[in-house]
Amino acid sequence: MNRGKANFAVSAMALAGIVGLIGCLGGQGSTDGGSGADGGFRDDVFVSDDTSTGSIALEITNPSLGIGDTSPFVVRVRNARQQPVGQINVVCDSEQGIAILEPQTGYAMTNSSGVMSGVIGCASPGSFQMACRLSVGANKRDFGAVQCSGDVPPGFQGFPGAAGGGLGGGSPTDGSDSGVRMTSISFLDGPTGDTATPSIDINFNPALDCDLSTPEIEEEFFTDTIVSINVQNDGTQAVRFTGLRYRFEDYQPGSDFTSRLLGVTYEGGASIEVGESGVFSLPVFKTYSNGKWVGDPEGPGDGFQITNDGIRTVTFTLIGETVLGDPVEITGATSAAFGDYNGCPRD
Repeated sequence: MNRGKANFAVSAMALAGIVGLIGCLGGQGSTDGGSGADGGFRDDVFVSDDTSTGSIALEITNPSLGIGDTSPFVVRVRNARQQPVGQINVVCDSEQGIAILEPQTGYAMTNSSGVMSGVIGCASPGSFQMACRLSVGANKRDFGAVQCSGDVPPGFQGFPGAAGGGLGGGSPTDGSDSGVRMTSISFLDGPTGDTATPSIDINFNPALDCDLSTPEIEEEFFTDTIVSINVQNDGTQAVRFTGLRYRFEDYQPGSDFTSRLLGVTYEGGASIEVGESGVFSLPVFKTYSNGKWVGDPEGPGDGFQITNDGIRTVTFTLIGETVLGDPVEITGATSAAFGDYNGCPRD
């Protein structure tokens, strides 16, 4: 294992504000009506064309939510005589930004009252749509709109295991049009912890003694890697950012990683005023089991160790809104050299 004091020169990629979309995740679960197979659909209930007089209606209890908040919803199915249709499969999906928490499969059967119920959550700022339909054979569906706004709660990690996101879309504001942009992205790692470095140590060597002049072993520094992002607001409105997502290309050979939405706080106050700049910092690569990890190494299966040496690209997306409530996303990327470096203090 090479523990030399290696230095790598890396070139930062050009930074630009672009539109980024936040994705929801797939999973499994249940709802009041219970899950079931498509075989529960009865052909005599609806005719598969627009002349059918049967109906499906989606009702979202609270269509205006804060980030991380949830709302119940119900889907009511009626036949041509407007009678409840029980034991029929209903399938729901959403645009990216809305998570379907229940049913986690995204589909379930109606109960004896012709109702399928569930819960949705707001994962990112924006205006998004949700749609529910009958599973097979019936040309019936209904849409509902949800407005997601506000701050990302501290420690909010999205909705692991939720359904939704299959409709794509969403309506975030283009960060480049807003006049807000990232001007620099730096990694803080190593003995000082407060100096930008192009080299990130991904392995801890417990046998390394940083001071051979004393009998005690002085271990090398091995800490979480912090990302520091500088943002310039040259737009016409004050902007506040409350969430961040990052994508790490090839963190393991042949594998890319996209993080959940992470809560961030602007160091200078509630928002970045017009003409001012702000810095956002948070740990992104965690130390765990003598290695460096992406995601949460102690979480429910969403942490992974970084094992690929060499220069790698990481893309960051900040998510927020203007003072008028318009969603804003800006994206930038940078590169760093990941490897087994000497974490001993340097003179």
